[in-house]
Amino acid sequence: MKLKLVLAFSFVVVFCFGQSKKSTTMGKTTIEELKMQVYQKDTTARAVVLYEHGNYYINKKDKFKNKFTTDFYFRIKILKITGFDKATIKIPFYDEQEVYDIQAVTNNLTENNVMHTTSLEKDKIYTKDLSGKWKETYFTLPNIKVGSVIEFRYSLISPYLEIDDWKYQSDIPKLKSDFTAAIIGNFKYNIRLVGNLKLHRENFRVKNGCFYLPGIGTGPCGVLEYGMDAVPAFKKEDHMLSQDNYVSRLSFELISKTDVGGQVTNYTKTWKAADKKLETYFLSGQYLKKRYFKENLSSEASLNSENSLERAKQIYKRVQNHYTWNEKYGVNRKVEVKKAFKNKLGSVFEINLSLYFALQAANIESKLVLLSTRDREIPTKLHPVISEFNYMVVRAVINNQIYFLDAVNKYLGFGLIQSESLNGEGRVMDFKNGSFWEQINLRQKTSKTIRLSLLLKDDSFVGDLSIKRTGYFAVHKRVEFDGLSEDDILEDFENNYPNIEVEDVALENLDDNDKALNESYKITIETDVMGSRRIRLNPFVIDRIGVNPFKLNKRDYPVDFGYERSKTYLMKLIIPETYKIAKLPKNMGVALPNKGGKIIFNTSQIGSTINIYLKYSLNKKSYSADEYFYLKQFYKKLINVQDSFIEIERI
Repeated sequence: MKLKLVLAFSFVVVFCFGQSKKSTTMGKTTIEELKMQVYQKDTTARAVVLYEHGNYYINKKDKFKNKFTTDFYFRIKILKITGFDKATIKIPFYDEQEVYDIQAVTNNLTENNVMHTTSLEKDKIYTKDLSGKWKETYFTLPNIKVGSVIEFRYSLISPYLEIDDWKYQSDIPKLKSDFTAAIIGNFKYNIRLVGNLKLHRENFRVKNGCFYLPGIGTGPCGVLEYGMDAVPAFKKEDHMLSQDNYVSRLSFELISKTDVGGQVTNYTKTWKAADKKLETYFLSGQYLKKRYFKENLSSEASLNSENSLERAKQIYKRVQNHYTWNEKYGVNRKVEVKKAFKNKLGSVFEINLSLYFALQAANIESKLVLLSTRDREIPTKLHPVISEFNYMVVRAVINNQIYFLDAVNKYLGFGLIQSESLNGEGRVMDFKNGSFWEQINLRQKTSKTIRLSLLLKDDSFVGDLSIKRTGYFAVHKRVEFDGLSEDDILEDFENNYPNIEVEDVALENLDDNDKALNESYKITIETDVMGSRRIRLNPFVIDRIGVNPFKLNKRDYPVDFGYERSKTYLMKLIIPETYKIAKLPKNMGVALPNKGGKIIFNTSQIGSTINIYLKYSLNKKSYSADEYFYLKQFYKKLINVQDSFIEIERI
């Protein structure tokens, strides 16, 4: 992610009657645009934005005087049936905002190469309530066909000071995208260009006479113009954080406002101020809450154990098993830990605050840590924006070792947090010495080991399968097994692998999150007969990777797995003396640059026994865009290995 500080300027004015709005006139569609059949720079595009423009200013109309207004204009070419969704327009707005002056038309080319225009009827424009104070105005343009060019415009009227981001990138390409803003001088902004794309137009000028002060006269404002051409579509792929981290856009951050007397109102807070506010949120009545949890845990957890690690583990397990998560996130003032404890139901913040107070009661050094989930943008480090955080865990220091703890999921081992919250660094709330950023390091490794011991018998392979999982592989499997009987587990296994018959299953450590989860199966595998004399077997009978998750020629954003991982596959195949080995897969070794990972694949034969060994590991949580090519090739070679066969022949 590239951040660029563009502008921070300040004039001192109070009332502003800003620039006249830049034209967003309808009727710009041309015959050439209607004849367009494909976008040559991206032939896969289902639609393309021919032009879009946003224009921000202070409204001079009596109806909206002194309100902040943004005019929007869009012209979009529909190239494929799959692009018809672009004809449905959704405009979210908040509380006192208004959506005004909607105009929309669909342009089509007749058989005589004449433009035919169909206008949106006013009674086809609807508004509905969303969550909280949010609403949405929506409509669908009429008479949509492959080849249509749609045009629409609207204005968003707002009493609020914030300027919404202007997103240059979306899921379809754009020929031209412009944003203009006339910003009055008593407001100070940081303007950031987010993403990897560069601006093609960037201009700032001071315009005189764009506002009037009674008794003083006219004054200037700052007019900013930013534009991009030939903007590529943002293409999502597996193993990425929220696309909001990477989509190219202009972001406007209000820093301060200065009134006519020189009084400055700051909107960007310091972490010192944020710490004080959050301490009030979370730690009000801390002594009483510590006492409450000490009283309620003392009978079931060994709070007085001299072994601090064991003491912490018992408390963690007690809190973890006590609660059911209500699937609510977010920082708010309605965190009620006592009520949540009594009801055995709570939000992320209530559950992990309970864990914090319980650890405090047991004299375990601990602090709260703020995070955001992976479906959200990584919180900025420039200054505190509390609304960017929606998750909380606990940082405990035990025997000089740091543990990050999360009691929300009852299947998490000690030293793991929900994988969905692995989104950059966490903000450790040290209310005494000041909060700080820290990398989230996990105390459990994530691995999977598959062992197969098979014997060729009566044209079938029979034997044992064992699977050992640790870390997140174990967490995810424990969640999957929740509430299932052994019969259910066997049925699910056979549904996933129809060529394998399972006779028995045994589970070990299912209820002990701090130990590896072990599965054992008795299995029979059908043979793949080649003619009358030869049998072949793909040794990777389970857990094969069928499709490379990385398909782009070039990726402009990191690959983020969240956590390191490794998998090991071991097979011992015993064949009768009446058979011989006809073909074995070739050995192979692959390593990613900078010790980022490796593949080791070996085959060997000792008498009538064939041994297969495959281990691959990803030793980094995240890989840069420059490492994408190597990672893509890594998976390609891994898939090739797992597509190989053993062939044995009857003597």
